Amino acid sequence: MRWLGLVLGLGLSWSACAYVLSGNRWPQAQTRFVYDLVNTRGERAAPSGVPWNRAFEEALARWNARTAFTFRGQIDPADPCRDDGINSAAFRRDDCGFAFGSTTLAITYSVFSRGALLETDIVFNDNEPWDVYDGPLRARATDFTRVATHELGHALGLGHEDRVPAIMSSLVDDLTLPQKDDLEGVAALYGQAPLPPACQPRPLPLNVWLEERLEAADCRRLDIAEDAFASDDSAVDLYTLDLPVAGLVVVRMDSQALDPYLEIRQGGQVLATDDDSGASTSALIVKHFPPGRYQVVANSALRTLQEGPYRLQVEIGLDPPAPARLESDWSVTLAAVDVNGQAYQAKLAFYPNPDDPHGLYWRLESYALRPGGPVPGAILLPDSTDLVFNPVEALGRRFDVVLKRHFAPQDPTGWYWKLDQVFERH
Repeated sequence: MRWLGLVLGLGLSWSACAYVLSGNRWPQAQTRFVYDLVNTRGERAAPSGVPWNRAFEEALARWNARTAFTFRGQIDPADPCRDDGINSAAFRRDDCGFAFGSTTLAITYSVFSRGALLETDIVFNDNEPWDVYDGPLRARATDFTRVATHELGHALGLGHEDRVPAIMSSLVDDLTLPQKDDLEGVAALYGQAPLPPACQPRPLPLNVWLEERLEAADCRRLDIAEDAFASDDSAVDLYTLDLPVAGLVVVRMDSQALDPYLEIRQGGQVLATDDDSGASTSALIVKHFPPGRYQVVANSALRTLQEGPYRLQVEIGLDPPAPARLESDWSVTLAAVDVNGQAYQAKLAFYPNPDDPHGLYWRLESYALRPGGPVPGAILLPDSTDLVFNPVEALGRRFDVVLKRHFAPQDPTGWYWKLDQVFERH
C-alpha cells in the first residue's frame, strides 16, 4: 500500500498545537535517503547557483537539528518510482507515469506495513519553476528547500496541518523551517529532542560591551517560544544575567545590520521587552530588578532570519564611588555621565518649577568632556534624553534614579529634568 502526500500552504488560524500524524512511523528514529538531484534539463544547480543536492541536504538538516530523528543522506542515483526498499528523491516531468495535478509541486509516496514505514520516495514536479532562496516566497519560482523540508515531514510520518502555522501546511508559504507544531508532531512519534547546543545560555558580563552576531547557526526563536512565537524563524542569542544587588538596570542592544529586539526573562516568565526605544532602531530596557539570575534574549524584530553583528551591554553601577552625588544645596554633581559612548562631567542646578511646586526639577548648569571613557552608573539615554543614575549618592545613602526630560516653555533651548523614579539601594 502507498500513502500519498502533496505539498503547499499556510493555515491562517491560530490555536494550540494541532499536528496531524499519518499513522505510520519508522521503527527507529533514523533512516537514509539516496539522491543525486539533476533536473530534466540536466542542470545540477538552481538559478541562484545552489546545487540541488546541497539544498536537499539543508532540508534534511532542518529536521535533524531540532528533532530526535536523524536523516542520513547518500549521493547516488536512485529511482523514486521503484519499490526497492530505498528512500529516494528525484525531479520528474510526470508522477511515475501519471500527470501531476495542476497545483502539485511534489509528492511523497510511502510504503508501510502495520504502521511501520518501510520506504519513502519524493518526486519533484519539474514542470514547475524552481530556485533556492530564503525569505518570502517569490512568484517567479518556488524555493526548493522549503518544499523538500515539507516533503521530508511526510517521510517522518506527518500529515498536512492547516489550522496553525506549520511547514506541514498544505500550501507553500513564507515559512522555511519546521515550526513548533511540526516539532511537537515529530516528538510525539520519536520522543522529545534536547534543545540545540546553540540554545544553551552563556554568561553575560556586567558593564562591558559584548560584540556578537546573529546568524543561521544560532538558536531560533521557535526553539524557546511560547505559542505567540511558534512561527518565528529568527535567530536568538541567549545569555544568563546574574545581578548581585537590586538595582536599576540599563540593557542596550545596538546594530547597524539588523533591527534589534530585547527580552528579559526569569523562570519562563517574560519580565521586559523592547524593540526600538534606543537610538534609531536600537533596543533599550531600563528597569529595576531584584538580585537574582535572569535570562537575556538578544533577537531581531523580524520573525524571519536576520543575520549581522550587534553590541549588547547590561549596565549597573556596583562599586563606590557613585558617579553622581546630590549636594547639600540639592544640586547634582556628575563626575561621569555616558552620552552616546562619550564621557562628560556636568553640574545640574536644582530648579523650583512654579507650575509644579511639588515636583523636583533640575537644569543643566555646566558640562565638559571628561578624560577617559564612560564609567558605569550615569547615562543620558538616546532618543528620550532621560538621565539614569544607578546609583547616585544622596543624603548619606545610595539611590537608583530616573530623571525624565522636561521642556520649560520659558527656556526652550535649556535642558531640564524632573524626578521620575527612585529606588533605594540596600
